[in-house]
Amino acid sequence: MAAHRLLANGANTDHPVPGLPFVDDTHLGAGPPPAATAPRPTRTPDPECAGLVWIVHAHPHLGRTVLLYEAGPDGTGPWDWQSDWPLVSRAGGYWWDGTRWHRPSQLWDEAAGAFEQQPVPAAATVTAADLLDDPLADAGRGHLHRAAALTGESAAVDTAQWRHDLARWAAHRTTADGQLPPESCVVTLTAPELTGDQLIGTTALAATASISASALRAYISRGQGAVPEPQAIVAGRPMWSRPVAENWAAHRRRPAAARWPAHRDRPVLPAGAEQIRRRLDPVLFAALWDDPERRARWALRHRTPDAVRDVAADLAHLVADRLQDTPPAQALAEVLTQAALANFTAGDARSPSVDQVLGWLTQHHPHAAEQTVTAIAEQAALRFGIPRSDTTHLLRTDASAAPPAPEDPRRAAA
Repeated sequence: MAAHRLLANGANTDHPVPGLPFVDDTHLGAGPPPAATAPRPTRTPDPECAGLVWIVHAHPHLGRTVLLYEAGPDGTGPWDWQSDWPLVSRAGGYWWDGTRWHRPSQLWDEAAGAFEQQPVPAAATVTAADLLDDPLADAGRGHLHRAAALTGESAAVDTAQWRHDLARWAAHRTTADGQLPPESCVVTLTAPELTGDQLIGTTALAATASISASALRAYISRGQGAVPEPQAIVAGRPMWSRPVAENWAAHRRRPAAARWPAHRDRPVLPAGAEQIRRRLDPVLFAALWDDPERRARWALRHRTPDAVRDVAADLAHLVADRLQDTPPAQALAEVLTQAALANFTAGDARSPSVDQVLGWLTQHHPHAAEQTVTAIAEQAALRFGIPRSDTTHLLRTDASAAPPAPEDPRRAAA
């Protein structure tokens, strides 16, 4: 669940979030959207209040969103790690693509390399024009705040006052050029699956995922388990739509991708790969955590050194395991066999090059190494009359090699 509090709408936003106050954002400028879509939203610290950050996301045809966030204690926020930032997101992650509404992105499609897109059946968009049709909405009673006057506890406003605030926002926009008309300004959505009688609470969400309610609450409090954002808060209690709950349960049931082994699923590595893993583990941790610039790009508020160390360990195991696939082990074994037999033909019982390559093969591909030793011993017995046991003992003894000393992780990660 999200760790960064969304506090307010900017006065120049095109798509106001319902229930949040409007705040003066004149220092950001209110020019027209860019001609091309920006790859990521831009952020600007509030000039009057440390710890508050403005996020502006502009689209050349769909307008812009201007939102005020409370930043994390280290200055990080959702804009630092989210790979795909929708222009309009409501109801705990339901997002709008300019035409249709989609459910929150939860299920990863390995073949497509992207999250599955699930359009919301019978979804309808609620625009600012729909809400401004209320005869009780009075712009004179609306408020436009300064960012420094807001707190996380007092930011939200009740429905009646928000209609007045929306009317003042609309009146403010009549003098601005290049802004969307109210009928094109998205406020929220309605859908059958988001009606009150279709939402479920913590106990039902836990049951859907086959875990206890206490385990779910622990996940939420610790920021673990990829628990989805609630679609609504009713009487102080989080509520989720059934499709979101089922997608979360399906996500938990899916096996980890082969290229990303979780620590509980890591197979035992061959000795050489295990040496690589031990060397890479501290190197990757230093690269992910000790570099302030790199760390700020993805670390969330609830992430800790131990959590990042787990990720580094997974990455180290992944790299060490996949490095085994790089050299053609079988072809290398055949070449090694021919080289060893050529040495015997020349009268050399020992060859540093053969010893070194066989030592590497023994550490990284022990099964292929064993087959190689057997093949060399058999051919040496047939061609030169050398007892198989003597050749086998010689090759196995010389194949043992001490692993190199690990590098300093901070120097290697630099």
